[in-house]
Amino acid sequence: MSDPVQELQQLKGIGAITAQRLVAAGLDTFTAIVESGEEGLRAISGINPRNIPTILEQARALAGPTKEPATPAGPDDLKVMVEELRTVIQKIATAARDRFPEELAGKIGHKLTRNMVAGLDALYAIEELLEQRPKRSRKALVKALKRLSGLPDGELTEVRKGLKRVRKTLERVIS
Repeated sequence: MSDPVQELQQLKGIGAITAQRLVAAGLDTFTAIVESGEEGLRAISGINPRNIPTILEQARALAGPTKEPATPAGPDDLKVMVEELRTVIQKIATAARDRFPEELAGKIGHKLTRNMVAGLDALYAIEELLEQRPKRSRKALVKALKRLSGLPDGELTEVRKGLKRVRKTLERVIS
């Protein structure tokens, strides 16, 4: 097997020094990078946060076939995912209200509410499009669920930005 540092340099956005940092952190294979996810890559200094999704995508392609977690495929299963996503968004709203009562009265609270309502509206629209666009809907729902995992524990600005990303992901399906 070749040198892991050279192998990791195949990824666009990873130079020699960043590859050495990845290997030092135990991320010496493409599979290890994929398993570490966004949070694992954010912990490595020298990686531009904007490049992380691209790096993960390239690593997935180079890692070869991996076992994907079973995700629902039929329209009924997609409806279950929509309900789950709706529940997660509501839990995030409750957690934010309990943790940040003063901050929610300001501008950040207004933005958070706007993104939450727009995200829920997009979910209702997706629910109507499930049969017409099942693949696109499934992909967006899976991505949205991944983005929402761990959000209730973050700071208010992280929660707001996370909900904004989820809203944009869901709105792409209906546009």
